[in-house]
Amino acid sequence: MSARLSHTARHFAFFVMAMILFCVISAPARALTVDNIRFGTHPDKTRMVLELSEKVDFRVFTLSNPWRLVIDMPAFGWDVSAVSTPVQSGVSSIRQGPLQPGISRIVIDMDKPADIKAVFFMPRDGNLPDRLVVDFNTVSTDTYNQQQRKVYGRLVINDENATDTKSRLVASVKESAPLQAGIPASKPAATPAVSPGGLIIPQKKPPELSFEKPLIIIDAGHGGVDPGAVGAHGLNEKNITLSMAKELKRQLENSGRYRVMMTRDRDAYLRLYQRIDFARRNKGDLFISLHADSIDKKGVHGASVYTLSENASDAQTERLAMRENRADLIAGVDLSAEDEVVVNILVDLTMRDTMNQSKFFANTVVDILDHNGIDILDNPHRYAGFAVLKAPDIPSILIEMGFMSNGAESKMLANPGFQQKMARALMDSLDIYFDRVRRNGRT
Repeated sequence: MSARLSHTARHFAFFVMAMILFCVISAPARALTVDNIRFGTHPDKTRMVLELSEKVDFRVFTLSNPWRLVIDMPAFGWDVSAVSTPVQSGVSSIRQGPLQPGISRIVIDMDKPADIKAVFFMPRDGNLPDRLVVDFNTVSTDTYNQQQRKVYGRLVINDENATDTKSRLVASVKESAPLQAGIPASKPAATPAVSPGGLIIPQKKPPELSFEKPLIIIDAGHGGVDPGAVGAHGLNEKNITLSMAKELKRQLENSGRYRVMMTRDRDAYLRLYQRIDFARRNKGDLFISLHADSIDKKGVHGASVYTLSENASDAQTERLAMRENRADLIAGVDLSAEDEVVVNILVDLTMRDTMNQSKFFANTVVDILDHNGIDILDNPHRYAGFAVLKAPDIPSILIEMGFMSNGAESKMLANPGFQQKMARALMDSLDIYFDRVRRNGRT
C-alpha cells in the first residue's frame, strides 16, 4: 500500500512540475510598459526621458496646428504617475492611447512649436532602466515653418491604418481632442538603424527602389602646388584631405548604397572652377569638399560645416572663404573674372532649392558629428560665398574637419582611426539626407 502511494505521489509531483514548466514556457513575455517620464532643462535644450520596461522600436516627430511632439511605439501599458514639466519646456499636457492595432501613441501637447534636436536610446545600466531620450527646443512659428521636418526612429507604421481615438490624459484634467494620426504628406521611412553615437539613422539596406544609386562627389581640398594649411609635425592639409577622401570613398562604396567620384585621387592641383565643373559634368547628386582650417589661435579646435550664402555668417567665416577662394592665386590664376557669372546665379530662383538642400544636409552632418563624439565648434553650421560651393544645381557643403594650427588636432586629423570615425559619421549623414530626399519624391 505504501509503495503504491509513493508511486502515485511521484507521478503527481512529476505532473505538477510539468504543469509549472509548461506555464513558464508558454507564458507571454512581459508586455511593454512606460514606467516614468521626466524632464530636465539644459542651456541649449530640454531633455525628455521615457523609462521603459524594455528596449523597443519607436518613431518620433512633430506636428503643427496644434503644436505637438509625438512618440509612437508598440502597444504599451501606462504606469506613469504625475509628470512634472518645467515651465520653459513649453509642454502643456501629455496624453496617450492606441493609434492602431499593436501601436500606441504618446502626444506631448506644446504651447509653442518644438524642434527636435536628437533622439537616442540608452540601454539598461545597473539600476537604470531602458530609456528613450528626446532632446528638443521651443522655437518661433517662423523658424518651425522654415525648418525641414525630420522623423526619428526605426518603427515602421502604415499610417493609412491609423484611427482617430480618444486618448487618456496624463497630468491634465480635461479630456483632449482625438489624436490626429499620421504624418502629413509623407510615407513611413525605411527601417533605420542606430549610429554609434545613438542618433537614429536610416536603415543600412533600404528596400529595392526604382532609382539609381546617388553619385557622391568628394573633393579633397587643395593639392599639388597648393599645400593648404600647414600644421605641426610637418603635416599639410592637402595630404590629410586626400587621405580622408579616400577613406570616405572606401566606406561609401563598401556600403553598396552609393556611387563615388573624387575630384582628385592624387597629389594634383585643381582650380576651383574645375572642381565645380567636374561635379556638374558627371551629374553628381551631392558635393562634399573636405578641408582643415588654420587660425592664429592655437587652442581653437573642432569641426564645422559651411554652406553657400551671399553674406558670411561671421567675420571669421568671411576671412576663411576669402582665403579658400584665393587658392587659385597660388598657381598664378585669378578666379574672380570667371567666377562672376557663377556669383550672379545666387540671385536666381533656381538656386534656392539647391541651397535649402545643402542647409538640410549641413545640419544633419553637424548633428551626426556631435552624437559620434567628434568635436565641433560653437555655431558649427556657418555660411559664406565659398567659390567651390557654387554649383547651382548640386547640393554642396564644405567641411572643415578641424584645425591644422592646433598641434594635437592636426595629429588627430592624420590618424587613420579618426578618419574612419569621421567617414562613418558622414556616411550616416548621407543615409539620413537621401532617405529624406526619397521620401520627398526627389529621385
